[in-house]
Amino acid sequence: MYASTLIRWSGLVAVAAGVVLMVVELMELFAVDIEHPRAASDTVAFAFWAGLSLLTFLLLPLGLIGIYSHQLEAAGILGLAGFLVAFLGTVLSAGAAWTLFFIAPTVAPLVPTFVEIPWFELAFLLFALGWLLFGVATLRARVFPRAAAVLLIIGAVLIAVPLPARALVLGVALAWLGFVLFAGGATQPSQPERVR
Repeated sequence: MYASTLIRWSGLVAVAAGVVLMVVELMELFAVDIEHPRAASDTVAFAFWAGLSLLTFLLLPLGLIGIYSHQLEAAGILGLAGFLVAFLGTVLSAGAAWTLFFIAPTVAPLVPTFVEIPWFELAFLLFALGWLLFGVATLRARVFPRAAAVLLIIGAVLIAVPLPARALVLGVALAWLGFVLFAGGATQPSQPERVR
């Protein structure tokens, strides 16, 4: 009983992560010039954006655990692989967000290419790959709404494309999945079909 309650409440955490991610992406469009970190890193908007980015990556693993736990049996091996890669990519991205929040304001004015460090991109690509695999497993598991799983897949693909607000779709998908989990709308099939 306690486990199911924790899983359900992790849906609310996923909603929060998705909403904060959407705010971060909208800030990138309208308030923060991340293309010019040297100038942007001294602004209040950059500090707020970086703090919200860090918050997103701290909330995401908790939401991911709940979403995965709810479809554990139906997601099979692909779900496990997607979960592990998404979790690792999210944790590494949290490290990148931590660096942007705490270190970039001091270092970026001196080293303009600081945010172009290759491990930043590697972390975000691993993040995208993991959420893509997890989205495919979620779609195949048929526990959550099909449209939400498709949106998760599209959002994960867009993460790897250098577009403005590229994580906005992923934020919407996460909020949707989290809401369904929290509201009790996700159904566990009685005879789950194993994903191979």
